[in-house]
Amino acid sequence: MNKDVPDSSDQLYAEKLASVQDFTFNEKVTRVFNDMVRRSVPGYDVVVELIGVLAAAHSQTVQRPLLCLDLGCSRGAVTQSLLNQLTDPRTRIVAIDNSEAMINAARTEIADERVMFITQDVLHSNFDDVDVAAMNLVLQFIEPDDRLGMLTKIRRGLRDDGLFILTEKIQSDPEFVDYHHSFKRAKGYSELEITQKRDALEKVMVIDSLETHLDRLNEAGFSRVTVWFQLLNWVSLIARS
Repeated sequence: MNKDVPDSSDQLYAEKLASVQDFTFNEKVTRVFNDMVRRSVPGYDVVVELIGVLAAAHSQTVQRPLLCLDLGCSRGAVTQSLLNQLTDPRTRIVAIDNSEAMINAARTEIADERVMFITQDVLHSNFDDVDVAAMNLVLQFIEPDDRLGMLTKIRRGLRDDGLFILTEKIQSDPEFVDYHHSFKRAKGYSELEITQKRDALEKVMVIDSLETHLDRLNEAGFSRVTVWFQLLNWVSLIARS
């Protein structure tokens, strides 16, 4: 990743908007995304780094170079983490996102022949013989009725010893919602920013309970699902073929 490219500060909701539009991953969001996600998601950098670590550990276990999927790759943070940890030149990573702005930013920041970037809706993507698939803060933006089908396709596209890493915001007690807002305040967001961002996401980011995620992954055909990381109302799961 090009370390000389600075992250732009997220000021998208700093001023009172006449009308709060539904959230989309457009050029404006892409420009501030790195700052936005780090100030909004507790443990984001830790999860991203450890996805690469987990993949490298899996490569050691299965004793082969990996084919990895970064589904909903945004600006490529998970892709970069995988590249950092999977040093075998035969490693292959397919990074997919339906936002052209995000893919263009990722291509600009990551120059590695082991990666293929694709602008495509993950619901329409096809893949086989995948060793590690990651979906980091993406399923929550997919229509609920399409989620089981998406996960079933991922399961069928994995090798028999493959891993799927899913990170999501989950439904939780009001206490944890309050703690999350406190986290955002501590990161410099105002009450106005918190409120307007929540309104923008209300219709497009539909979150599930942890129990719903576990049941759905089991229904999709995964044999064992483990919670490996949780901070407040954010959780990451490892699902095995």
